[in-house]
Amino acid sequence: MNREDIDRLVEQIRYIILNKPISDDLKSESEELADLQEAVFYLSNCLAEANEFLKHLRNGELDAKPPSRHNFLAGNLKELHSALKHLTWQADRVAHGDYSQSVNFLGEFSRSFNEMIRQLAERETQLKEQSTMLTETAGLMRSIMDGLKEWIIVTTQDTGEIIYTNRSAHQFFLKNQEAEEKCSGFEDLLDYITHYKQCNSENCVFEYKCDVWKKTFRIHSYAIRWSEKMAYVHFITDVTSEKEYREQIEGLAYVDELTGLYNRRFCLENLERLIETGAEFTFCMVDIDGLKYANDHFGHAAGDKYLCTVAQEMLRTSRSTDMVCRIGGDEFAVLFPDCKAPVALRKMEELDRNLVAGSGEFPMSISYGVVHITGEGNISPQLVMQQADAKMYILKNIKKAARASEDGLIMAFAWTREMETGNAQIDAEHKELIQACNNLLAVCAAGTGKEKLSQTVDFLKQYTQTHFRHEEQLQIESHYPDYENHKKYHEALMNMVEDLSNRLKIEGPTLQLMGEINKQLGIWLINHIKTEDTKVARHIQAWEGHGDGH
Repeated sequence: MNREDIDRLVEQIRYIILNKPISDDLKSESEELADLQEAVFYLSNCLAEANEFLKHLRNGELDAKPPSRHNFLAGNLKELHSALKHLTWQADRVAHGDYSQSVNFLGEFSRSFNEMIRQLAERETQLKEQSTMLTETAGLMRSIMDGLKEWIIVTTQDTGEIIYTNRSAHQFFLKNQEAEEKCSGFEDLLDYITHYKQCNSENCVFEYKCDVWKKTFRIHSYAIRWSEKMAYVHFITDVTSEKEYREQIEGLAYVDELTGLYNRRFCLENLERLIETGAEFTFCMVDIDGLKYANDHFGHAAGDKYLCTVAQEMLRTSRSTDMVCRIGGDEFAVLFPDCKAPVALRKMEELDRNLVAGSGEFPMSISYGVVHITGEGNISPQLVMQQADAKMYILKNIKKAARASEDGLIMAFAWTREMETGNAQIDAEHKELIQACNNLLAVCAAGTGKEKLSQTVDFLKQYTQTHFRHEEQLQIESHYPDYENHKKYHEALMNMVEDLSNRLKIEGPTLQLMGEINKQLGIWLINHIKTEDTKVARHIQAWEGHGDGH
């Protein structure tokens, strides 16, 4: 053996150690090394075959072909391969519920595997016991549900198919299907149940009314698991008696016991509703005249009869859509949906005339205030009531003044010393203006006809313009410092006079409008004279006192 043969042999052994196949170019040609050379190549092939098989085992490829029977190095690998195949079979049997399997050839793994099988067997036993209990409970629940008078219907979540009905529900469905006359909402009920989808709240409520049976049913729906399916259970209860009782209670809560009209609560809620919905309506506040007199002189029974008479007369003169309410004591209110103020005023005037005509042992009449709401803008219910109440009290005071005067006319304004400005021209014109207001009220109260009314209104408009022109000229000449603001007061009053005169020509001299003339025109004018005009007069006097106005 020469040095070259030794080097070749060493290289072949290195290839075997590195798990690399020996190439033919490393083969020695020496005859004396032929047997050794063959042994080295055999060892190399056995190791390569064993390593390839081991790689398949590492990857879990148990169906890989094992090394040949001549490979003396692969014996243990073949035994491991057989053990792993048997373990795989055992695991498959366990997966199919065979917990009799055990492993005793893999040391620590065998103990863990056998403990896992023991625990699985124990849990399966527990689950079977629980399943038996649940089956018995489900049977009991079905028996209970079949005994309930309420209906129970179960539908699948995905298709809406009805998969269970208790006896009461089954009889109802069968009865509706066979009946010649079905409940009008029966199809709606079926559609709700079969197309139900869970809502955001904890449960959803649906009410179904059968007009044939005169019954109302309430449906509560919940998500559940039913026979391994995701489902909805619909619990249907007859709430007819509950609804009737609630309606009766609500009716009592909204009805005035004495008159049978709606009460204050109903009035406020519907007033708020009309405002919130932007509806056009007219609100009327009504106060009974002389109720205290009737109670004091003829007894409270007579007072109650007076209230009921007014209530019945109000109902008679109102539409079915109008809401007539008694809001307390001698006060009533009426909501007129889709109604203009002139129409409501005519109704109130008719009501007042009927009461006056029907008076017996004591006089009967009403005072009222009307507010028209267009549905535009932002206004509170309280403000609407306050405005109507204010107008009602104006009319009530005018009627009191008329009753107190000798000739029955409304002469609400008189010249007093505190109105004097010290300027002869201004005072004379102020007296003429107040007389013009009184004349207008007198013409309205006397009902002397449209021609006389028109002449009186026109005189008031013309004289107001003349007076303001004179007054403003004096302010300009005297360099009155607040001239611009004072002029705005005049313009506001002129607009008020124009508006009232137009309404008088359209609506006529109603008591309601007379009240507005009394408050808006007369009282405003007098207050203006007492405050603003007296300041102007003092300025003019001071200016005239300087002689040349400087």
